[in-house]
Amino acid sequence: MLFNSAIFLFVFLPLTMLGFGLAFRRLGLEAAWTWLAAASVFFYGWWNPAHVPLLLISVSSNFWLGRRLALPDTGGHRWLLTAGVVVNLGLLAWFKYWHFAASNVAALFGHSWEGQPLELPLGISFYTFHQLTYLLHCRAGRAQGTTFRHYLLYVTFFPQLIAGPIVRPMEMLPQLKDRRTRAFRWEDLSIGFTLLSIGLFKKMVLADHVAQWVSPVFDHVHDVQHVPMLDAWLAVLSYTLQLYFDFSAYSDMALGLARIFGVSLPGNFYSPYKALSIVDFWRRWHITLSLFLRDYLYIPLGGNRKGEFRRNVNLLLVMVIGGFWHGAGWTFGFWGLWHGLALLVNHAWMKTALSRRISGLPAVLFSWPLTFLTVVIGWTFFRAPDLRTASSLLGSMFGSAGIEVPASWLARLSWLKPFGVAGRSDWMVFQSYSQLLDVAVLLAAVLLLPNALQIAAGSLTPSNQPSLPSSPSRWTWRPSLGWAVLSGLMLALALLHLGRLSEFLYFQF
Repeated sequence: MLFNSAIFLFVFLPLTMLGFGLAFRRLGLEAAWTWLAAASVFFYGWWNPAHVPLLLISVSSNFWLGRRLALPDTGGHRWLLTAGVVVNLGLLAWFKYWHFAASNVAALFGHSWEGQPLELPLGISFYTFHQLTYLLHCRAGRAQGTTFRHYLLYVTFFPQLIAGPIVRPMEMLPQLKDRRTRAFRWEDLSIGFTLLSIGLFKKMVLADHVAQWVSPVFDHVHDVQHVPMLDAWLAVLSYTLQLYFDFSAYSDMALGLARIFGVSLPGNFYSPYKALSIVDFWRRWHITLSLFLRDYLYIPLGGNRKGEFRRNVNLLLVMVIGGFWHGAGWTFGFWGLWHGLALLVNHAWMKTALSRRISGLPAVLFSWPLTFLTVVIGWTFFRAPDLRTASSLLGSMFGSAGIEVPASWLARLSWLKPFGVAGRSDWMVFQSYSQLLDVAVLLAAVLLLPNALQIAAGSLTPSNQPSLPSSPSRWTWRPSLGWAVLSGLMLALALLHLGRLSEFLYFQF
């Protein structure tokens, strides 16, 4: 059941809201939370009912373990926590990485692996991290008094269950204990449906539009002798924008849907393509994952407290692990390594005297293109089915297969011929200059327009607000006729595309 499907928008969401309101009115807030938790489990089971028992067993066992860890330590807490971490990560590794590991071990010894990959339970990467965080908080004495009802909702809450954000216990559980006089507040409904409309527009109108130019190139490189430069750039930049709008759309919708029920989730996406460095990029992209890896992996490994060499090793290790968290494939691991190396270069550059001399507009003109190009190259590995395909595409992008333009263009620009530019009439995805214009306009919108968190500032406070960049915008939402019309227009345009249903990209991870 996708957020951008008719069954979700016109059946599940209205019925869930109706049940929440009736339960609150007749039985109180705790009954309303129980209804919402049950609806979230049903939402999860809609994808594959066979995975519901695994989810419920995982939730129940981690809740029991958390209760034990919250008691005074009599000497066994260290082993309980270790067991919890091993079991949770073991389940994730079994479903997500067993086939990858087995096939690589077999290849190492010159054999082929005939086994089939296990069906990956949807959202297991996210709810595993949720539960690990809960156990660590219980061990630290920061999650006492949590009821099973609240914990079940914390893990299974449908806006964030499948693709995040990664919510820490103290970012959500205290909200479930707050008293309220109404099931729904008008201000929550207003900003919630506005964010939902923005997200639907991004996903259904923008992300799915550029997606049509991605797969024909990435998935069929092996069918051609080489990918023309124009096709390669169009596919890679289209994927760069598709992933941006797709992920930010889900993040906006998760925030909006949670706010409808009076819950504030952490912000997870803050205009990452505006970043002026890779360090800045990771403060804006998948923010909750970055913070999780920092607090629960990088810092425990020693962080930067044990010298520069150890810091560099820790940083590379964390980024590679973060890459593999996205998927069981060498392309994901290399993507993490690429960003880790870029972070090391970024840190080294910041220590130079030249970096301190360059500031203002010259710094922006130098740092933004370099940062964006680094990110784009990384996405090429992230999306490619294998490292060879990624290398081939990058080679095409930078002219290893020659420079080709449409024959009609070359007829008008004959002065390009002496530079080795050739004409071409058969393309993989390129059809007309309007595609390039679409990409340029969308990239300009990404760079110039505020993000949803900036728009909602003042009406919505994410639970991780102190971790977000401080960048106020003049385009601030308020309950007015103008914003109502704009939100309604975006929603209407999105609903016109209901027949073109597609999953969110982060569902794959």
